[in-house]
Amino acid sequence: MEKIDRFSSNLLKSSDNSQAPYLQLIKGNEPFSGQLKGALIVAQYHLYDGHYLLFITDDIPYEETLRIYLIASNAEVLDSLEFGGYLANGTLEDLNIVGEQAIEFNFIHKKRCRLTVKSDSGWTKPLTFTPGVRRPGGLKKRYLNLEFF
Repeated sequence: MEKIDRFSSNLLKSSDNSQAPYLQLIKGNEPFSGQLKGALIVAQYHLYDGHYLLFITDDIPYEETLRIYLIASNAEVLDSLEFGGYLANGTLEDLNIVGEQAIEFNFIHKKRCRLTVKSDSGWTKPLTFTPGVRRPGGLKKRYLNLEFF
């Protein structure tokens, strides 16, 4: 995993009339993705298998929602998760690459998190027992594993 600065973004109007911000990734002056929830790309990484790992926030100080996307080289969103939100007091800090497939960081209440990108996905249910962490619903392949310590 290596830190990169390959993507920029354009803010978009919400297509669902919600207050949530949306963006479109730009890579090399060309649109790279469909709509992604979030307003600001905070960190971006290139994985050795060609995928990208993006940390995106809503850009609302002290009430952040952090969204983490795993995106394939063809712009397909392979997996995502989000946590934080209204009155959550989150600030993304101290990102540190740990090996080829993991990164550690602080977010809500300075709690240390480790995100591991699995090379093989597994069919799992969304995170239902981790307070404040949400994933898209349904049974689907999961590559991102989030642990708190």
